[in-house]
Amino acid sequence: MESSRIYGQRKLDLLPPMMRTATGRLEIKRSDLEGILLQSRNLSLLMDVVRNIMTRTDLQTLLGQIMGDVTTVMEADRSTLFLLDREKNEIWSSIAQGEEVIRLPRGTGISGHVIDSGQIVNIADAYNDPRFFPDYDRKTGYRTRTILCVPIYNPQAELIGAIQVLNKKTAPVFSEADEKLLSAFSSLAGIAIANAFSFETMERLVAARTAELREERDKSDRLLLNILPLHVAQELKASGTVKPVFFDYATILFTDFKGFTKVAQRMAPEQLIGELDSVFLQFDTICERNGIEKLKTIGDAYMCAGGLPVSSKTHAIDVCLAALEIREFMAETRRIKQEITGEKFWEVRIGVHSGPVIAGVIGKNKFAYDVWGDAVNVASRLESSGQPGEINISSDTYKLVKDFFECEPRGSIAIKNRGEVEMYFLRCIRPELSRDPEGKIPAEAFYQKKASLA
Repeated sequence: MESSRIYGQRKLDLLPPMMRTATGRLEIKRSDLEGILLQSRNLSLLMDVVRNIMTRTDLQTLLGQIMGDVTTVMEADRSTLFLLDREKNEIWSSIAQGEEVIRLPRGTGISGHVIDSGQIVNIADAYNDPRFFPDYDRKTGYRTRTILCVPIYNPQAELIGAIQVLNKKTAPVFSEADEKLLSAFSSLAGIAIANAFSFETMERLVAARTAELREERDKSDRLLLNILPLHVAQELKASGTVKPVFFDYATILFTDFKGFTKVAQRMAPEQLIGELDSVFLQFDTICERNGIEKLKTIGDAYMCAGGLPVSSKTHAIDVCLAALEIREFMAETRRIKQEITGEKFWEVRIGVHSGPVIAGVIGKNKFAYDVWGDAVNVASRLESSGQPGEINISSDTYKLVKDFFECEPRGSIAIKNRGEVEMYFLRCIRPELSRDPEGKIPAEAFYQKKASLA
């Protein structure tokens, strides 16, 4: 039959016979000419389809393109593409023209039969075929008359689905030529779908690997931020190094616990580390709340600073606020522990000094952000020259905070390697700037006055 020609085959013996008339002209039968024109049209349509679908890598977009093309090429009213889900033992279609997503048990309906058998099915009257599944017609009011359904194979010759077209518009039934055309279309669709599946699988693998790498990066970033200030960490990530920075003025705070060594000797290691960790975690929170930078802990000593790594005109005020909070926290913790257990808890000494420092990062495998300068040494000596439960500040810090806090002069006291240093005990927030009689909580006036310095 003429319809048995394979699309695109060019052997001369497949050409229709030519006849020579009495005048010597070559003629061809009209039916043969119509067949050639139809084949040419179909070949042209298939070439257009190749250009359309072979460039699609998104599966949903591809399936929509296939359905639109196959409906046009086959001169059908509607079309459906079912794919096989081997894991769920179902057939499904996310592109069913005129319908929503369809998911059916394997073997259901015409498409299910074709997917299981691998055979082409051409039905002239759907309702007289027991394999037809009429539920969707009853649901939507659509009337299926004729069906042509062909299997879809991937390049590995594995059956992956089926394409079916419904209700031929230009003829009562689908012809054998239509079967050949839809089979050719199905071959192209199988390649494109396999490519899209491979692309989606690769995209999922890439996305999963990207997510893993992003998680690893985020973990590294979090770890880095636990060690370094944000601006310093960003500089280190961007350039691989951190330039040391000189600060004309910063405020350094040291804390130490009186009686820590004696108490520690009576405690189990787990209890000691647990209690020290809970205290320092609270110190970290206080520092963060007041915009100052924790630098390090050394044994039971805690060190933080204001005015770095970003310069600030309120660094001394911020550090003194943090010092008041630390002192209040330690006093309340000591009181509660004594009431509950009858045991004494550590008393804190705090030293604060303001002056020039150099800040930078040291280390190669283990980074540490640190500060150096005479101001650091003086702050440490102020702490050791203080008294339990007190905040000992230098005259340099006092000059920066005296309009915000009440301070008690201590006079000049000698410290190691520095000589006489004028010192003050920081008592509380000034009454006119405090929300409470004890001078522990800043009032709005405090913040307004502070903001005027920025």
